[in-house]
Amino acid sequence: FFFLVLSSLSIALKAQSVVKDSVAWNRTLEMVNVKATRLEGNEGRSPFAITVLNKYRLQTGQQLISLYETLGAIPGVFAQNPDNYAQDVRIAIRGFGARSSFGIRGIKIVVDGIPESTPDGQAKVGGIDMGFIGRMEVVRGPSSGIWGNSSGGVISLTTEDAPSKPFAEITASAGDNNFQRYQVKAGQRLGKFQYIVSTAKIKSGGYRDFSSVENILANAKVKYDFNEHTNLALLISHTNVPNAQDPGGITQEQVDANRRQASATNVQFNAGTSVSQDRVGLVFDKKMGKHHLNARSFYTYRDFNNRLALQASGMIEFKRHFVGGGLTYQFTDKLGSMDYRLKAGFDYENQSDDRQRYDNLNGVKGTQKLDQLENYAAKGAFLLQELGITKSLWLTVGTRYDFIEAKVTDHFLSDGDQSSVLTFNKFSPTAGVSYSVAKEANVYANVSTSFETPTLNELSNNPSSIGGFNTALTPMRAVNYEIGTKFLFNKRYRIDLALFRVNVTDELVPYQLAQYTGKTFFRNAGETQRNGVEIGLSTQLAKGLTAYVNYTYSDFTYQNYTATKVINKVDTKVDYAGKVMPGIPQHTGNVELRYFRPSGWFATGQVRLVTAQFADDANTVEAKGYQLVNFRTGFQKHWGAFLIEPYIGVNNLLNQLYMANVQINASANRYFESSMGTYVFGGLKVRIN
Repeated sequence: FFFLVLSSLSIALKAQSVVKDSVAWNRTLEMVNVKATRLEGNEGRSPFAITVLNKYRLQTGQQLISLYETLGAIPGVFAQNPDNYAQDVRIAIRGFGARSSFGIRGIKIVVDGIPESTPDGQAKVGGIDMGFIGRMEVVRGPSSGIWGNSSGGVISLTTEDAPSKPFAEITASAGDNNFQRYQVKAGQRLGKFQYIVSTAKIKSGGYRDFSSVENILANAKVKYDFNEHTNLALLISHTNVPNAQDPGGITQEQVDANRRQASATNVQFNAGTSVSQDRVGLVFDKKMGKHHLNARSFYTYRDFNNRLALQASGMIEFKRHFVGGGLTYQFTDKLGSMDYRLKAGFDYENQSDDRQRYDNLNGVKGTQKLDQLENYAAKGAFLLQELGITKSLWLTVGTRYDFIEAKVTDHFLSDGDQSSVLTFNKFSPTAGVSYSVAKEANVYANVSTSFETPTLNELSNNPSSIGGFNTALTPMRAVNYEIGTKFLFNKRYRIDLALFRVNVTDELVPYQLAQYTGKTFFRNAGETQRNGVEIGLSTQLAKGLTAYVNYTYSDFTYQNYTATKVINKVDTKVDYAGKVMPGIPQHTGNVELRYFRPSGWFATGQVRLVTAQFADDANTVEAKGYQLVNFRTGFQKHWGAFLIEPYIGVNNLLNQLYMANVQINASANRYFESSMGTYVFGGLKVRIN
């Protein structure tokens, strides 16, 4: 494999006599300014673990299907489920999000300052067009003191801005399993006005049986600069998934017999989802000397239909109205002889789901079993302060208070009125210190907190089989202790190291019941402890050739957890103390060799290492580890105003047969969703400036 990579790089280097190196190699290594911590500043000075990926690492030569493609480059982050579009990508940061039954749970997802995560803590990112994203910032570790509920980590995405010259771009790509993707993108600047628009269509027949999908995405960003310090941005997005089939989990025996098969139950009940979503947002930003004001507002409408692989209440429909906004104020000055910054803000988000459930009669809507209006309102105020005690020593402290109300109004009264109201209030303090031992060499430490309330889906999945909320669920709480270093030497070698311990109380854990196969419920699990090490190494090997290496060690165990389990048809109390948390491998690693010159050849070789992970709390079922080798190459050629970029890639070059997703504590032993083998794709981009 490495011979293939190096041979391609050698050919590429010989093929170029003159190269316009418009993006220097060290742009991917240097310390840059970040906004995800809400106190914008140099990442080296921040007392939190942060990783930043620019447009070239996000887009060049990629399939541009989902966030999954790039998350392997970030230590501390573990992503699964790239191929089941009905359930969406599952992302965990230091274990937060690993328990999600679908989509992303416990991690704050933000796009251009507008939350993709709903206030109850759930996010589905199938509506994010990676061909429109220009930057990704990932804050690893609990961040409720900054972002509020369900912020075990933060993924902040920024869409592209219009370039200085008008452009139009078309991209077409295809691959195995009838994969197709088409995108048209254009933008320009007209004085103080700029815009960029994009539309994309993704289709796939799927690797497994019954796993096809079609996704249509449209995005627009319109921006007006009143002056160099004041601007207003209008953000518009649309997503339409007519049908995403769900092949479901299968047993190990079924995987061994035919790994491409779908669950017969999922096929019988026509399991899958369809969704249409529209969003509009406004962001106003103004800098006035020492003062900085930012205001934002947004509205999202989502029409969602889900067919579960069971009859009783197996068809779910809801219409969601999600509205919110926020205001932040920043003050920068001196406090005596010390540099000082203060940032205060207020966030308001309101989520209203008009939810109905019906029996699923083999894919046909049956008798109605639930009709309720679920409302989740979150209000939060925060205060952050940063003090430069000396030129080398910086202190950051802050806290946030969140008031949350979850309310259900029952309109299906034949089984009684299940209406109820739950309230959750929480202070979330945070404190960190960073010290510059030399230029671009920093050490830091922090204590940060987070809390996660049950989502509306978790509350409404009531094991009592009636409407209303599962009031037995309580929020989980976490405290993170961390030390680390960020070190850039000679602009060629970068080291990022973080050691952490997270103590979690009332961990929310998924489980399934035999009478509701495929449906996930939740319970609180006492206490867990998570100890870990995250290492990122980056270095320039030659001009234009950079190596990225990361490694994560995760030792996550239950400290106090007893649960009821059916053994020989008898409810039995089981003690899981000392067991490893399922859904997270103990060791993960990623090695990437990347050669890139914007006007010439590029090549990327990647090796991804993942050790085994448990699928259940009892640690009796295990998904084996795997090693993935991916390679892609292409070139960019300019002809006057035109640029063409053909590329080709091969994923899973060694044809590893592994589990793309593990369903934690699944019933009927249906834990596994198998991955595709060797996968070839390619495409062509044409751009005119």
